Amino acid sequence: MKKTKNALVILAGGTGERFRKKLPKQFNEINGTNLIDFFLNRIDTTNFDIILVVIQKSYLRFFKNLKTNLPYKKLIYVEAGQNRQISSFNALKKLKKHKPKNVLIHDAARPFCSNKLILKILKRLDKNFSAIPYILSPDRKVIAKKEFNQNIKLIQTPQGFNFNTILKSHINAQINNAKDDSILISQNKLSFIKGEKLNIKITYPEDLDYFKLFLKPKYKSGIGYDIHRIDTSTNKGLKLCGVKINFNKLIGHSDADVGIHAICDSIFGALSMHDIGYYFSNNSPKWKNKNSEHFLKFAKIKLKEKKYFIANLDINFICEKPNINKYRKKMISKVSSILKIPEKIISIKATSNEKIGFIGDGLGIAAESIVQITNEKLY
Repeated sequence: MKKTKNALVILAGGTGERFRKKLPKQFNEINGTNLIDFFLNRIDTTNFDIILVVIQKSYLRFFKNLKTNLPYKKLIYVEAGQNRQISSFNALKKLKKHKPKNVLIHDAARPFCSNKLILKILKRLDKNFSAIPYILSPDRKVIAKKEFNQNIKLIQTPQGFNFNTILKSHINAQINNAKDDSILISQNKLSFIKGEKLNIKITYPEDLDYFKLFLKPKYKSGIGYDIHRIDTSTNKGLKLCGVKINFNKLIGHSDADVGIHAICDSIFGALSMHDIGYYFSNNSPKWKNKNSEHFLKFAKIKLKEKKYFIANLDINFICEKPNINKYRKKMISKVSSILKIPEKIISIKATSNEKIGFIGDGLGIAAESIVQITNEKLY
């Protein structure tokens, strides 16, 4: 049995005047996702042969950055018009060559629409010209003092249509600024279905609080470890977590700061990157005697690029000497300053190796770091 050809239109051309922000609401990100990303990842996109996003040319970069796994040819765009009706008509004209049987037209500002509602709309379109979701308002409108209160129908999107029906309705429209596509088709072709209370529209900045309730922050963890031999021919030059300590320095290609090296590797691990040696090879003269703060600043940049924030950082030194506790506060302050994170989320502690092995013989210092990162901005 041949599958019905369905198209989905996402109207994202609005400027969001009531949203009172420079960036339209549909492009505002929370925890690394915007309203369109959230909607497309919430539904089963295999129900559609083509998905078209209507967008202002000045915001085209947001279309190109959509985080979906859709094939390139399945996701297309068209430029928005001066109002909703023109934008919707632009989408229908663009879709005409693809010859869909049905089209669902959806407002980008309604990201909470469920896949269940979409399937219900598509099923209704098997035998009807339209499928318009609605809910009844919990409030009542008084028509006149002596009349009963009346239920108010609140129309939602996505609205489903037989493609040729809605295209002809736009072509023959007697109005030019319809706020809703269902207004344009004749009454005898209207078919209403029960919508969803959670399918709310994001209109004002405070409405984003509802969006936050739906988003679970992602947490990732990484572990890092580094060890260097002590240069017993020296009695100064040691650096740990960027703090100079009056003790034998460590032998290494850079400044051998095992604390910072371990932190870097834990961050790279959490971001699913290579280890520190991949980016700063000990065979390259470029990094000879290099201050390890440079490496940590590189890790910070990578966190920012991938839109992650450090939630907790735990560093543990393994050595017989020096006494790490004496420098703990300075180290925390230094790491906090480099990574631009609160001191309260950094833990630095130490343990000895109980006189066992290479470290126990006082010949080396090791450090291990465990970091937890999140896509939720915490500070």
